[in-house]
Amino acid sequence: MLTFVIMMLSPTEILHLYKGTKVPKLGSRYTPPGALIELIKTAKSRGIYTVLGTSIQGREIGCIEIGSGAFKILAWSQMHGDESTATRALVDLFSTLTQEKQNQEFIARILNYCTLRIVFQLNPDGAQAYQRENADGCDLNRDAMTQNQPESQILADLVAQFNPDLCLNCHDQRSLYSLSTGVNPPYISFLAPTIDEHSTLTHARRQAMKYISSAHALLQSMGFDKVGRYDESYCVHCFGDYFQSKGIPTILIESGFIIGDQEREESRYVVYIALLGILNGITAGNERLTTEKQYFDIPENLNILRDIVLKNVPYNGRLVDIGLQNRLILNQGRLRQETYVHDIANPGTIFGYASQDLKAEEILINSHENDFENKIIASIMLKKSGLLIKIE
Repeated sequence: MLTFVIMMLSPTEILHLYKGTKVPKLGSRYTPPGALIELIKTAKSRGIYTVLGTSIQGREIGCIEIGSGAFKILAWSQMHGDESTATRALVDLFSTLTQEKQNQEFIARILNYCTLRIVFQLNPDGAQAYQRENADGCDLNRDAMTQNQPESQILADLVAQFNPDLCLNCHDQRSLYSLSTGVNPPYISFLAPTIDEHSTLTHARRQAMKYISSAHALLQSMGFDKVGRYDESYCVHCFGDYFQSKGIPTILIESGFIIGDQEREESRYVVYIALLGILNGITAGNERLTTEKQYFDIPENLNILRDIVLKNVPYNGRLVDIGLQNRLILNQGRLRQETYVHDIANPGTIFGYASQDLKAEEILINSHENDFENKIIASIMLKKSGLLIKIE
């Protein structure tokens, strides 16, 4: 169902604005802190950059501030260091809002209504190493309650000091999710995190849902109709749930996987549109036109997709489907792909972007371990004696 909201720009104007202000140098999923040096240098020279602290390895963590309005928005990205899509989209948004050539009435409306603070890389050590965790091996999005890590403390202190009206917690979604049975991955997913195991609808959560509905409407109007709703299971240790429980409307933005978009450049554009949709919704008063029902109408993600599925494989006296996943790791400054066994599932319960029906041929594994889930695969070879999976 298409939600009716007030749009300040047409889809054509948004595309033209993006093409005219996109930052061209950030075209890779590997976006280490060094890739943002010029941006931060410019922001410092304009007096709109504040150093917030340092990471475990001593890398600077800071935020930029633009706008002068009463409505305060805090956005952060790369809490997980290997999730850079939203970082690039936020850089593009910053470029859009600080240029002086295109759509000035629309931009002035945003900057006069809102004050926006952006932390491009909350986990710069993880961004440098292209890893989810920080240098201490901690998943920062599981550190909300204890706040043992300096990066977590920086975020919590910033929220306490800034007292935002809306938080945008930006991540990358893996290729595991589908909007329906089969191969139907979402372009982007949203979540208005819950505050408890009962999915209680607080005022803050309802506000987050309305802003999500505004972003969803803009995405639909531009042809990006594959939008998902992330799993809303309560996680007491996650920052989204934590801030929502404190009465701060918080939105989780998960950059989606688009088939063929290996560098997530198209996903970057989708996130950019979503960010504009949220800002448009705030400044145009679209929360009066949207409801939480429109949020719940967004289909919930199903964790049923795998990069490769080996179907009908004999294993421990039964037939199973084996799900394989690809992941990128940093090797001498470059990303390389490795494949691992993600799960062993009942036949027909997982679906692959690529699949091979082995028709009950014997599987041979060069491992004495009976359980080879999460093991890295060196090679897969089909021989007369059966399928040989070589585990590293």
